[in-house]
Amino acid sequence: MTIPARDQAGTRGPGPSYDPQAYRDGLSSMVTSVCVVTTEVDGTRYGFTANSVTSVSMDPPLMSVCLADTADVHSAFSRADSVAVNVLAADQFQVAQAFATPGVDRFATAHFSPGGLGAPLLDGATLSLEGAVHQRLTAGDHTIILIEVAGVVVGGGEPLTYQGRRFHTLNPLQPSAAQPAGKNPS
Repeated sequence: MTIPARDQAGTRGPGPSYDPQAYRDGLSSMVTSVCVVTTEVDGTRYGFTANSVTSVSMDPPLMSVCLADTADVHSAFSRADSVAVNVLAADQFQVAQAFATPGVDRFATAHFSPGGLGAPLLDGATLSLEGAVHQRLTAGDHTIILIEVAGVVVGGGEPLTYQGRRFHTLNPLQPSAAQPAGKNPS
């Protein structure tokens, strides 16, 4: 079900000093994780690189992914029942580049295994979240896909990040006090 976002709340147009390039440049300064979002529809696998992935709710467990309406995989994700969000590890930047490039065999860059709901899970990912499509919303020139998470695979390792139109790795300032679920302190 697609619901236009503007029908849910009032909207305002850009102000008189709005500069689209300044907006893009400003957003590029934000640090984000790099994800490959995947699905399988009618026996064919589809995927794209995303950095607009957000946790939405714990009850029910929802997350959102934004996909440009002009993306070559938009039609497939508009029909998909299940989706996986694979958070890339620091050594998987070539996977990110392949899934951001139209016209290439994106799945040839790495090994994927089918998840419990059928969406491809990336081997070696820092984290893979798989779930059923809960809702689709139209927002400007993007579709927001809300996913109800049904499976979590924590792979560990350092994540790949993106900032300033470049890939980066993290350099923690201090060790984490919290241990990931299922991990024992050394």
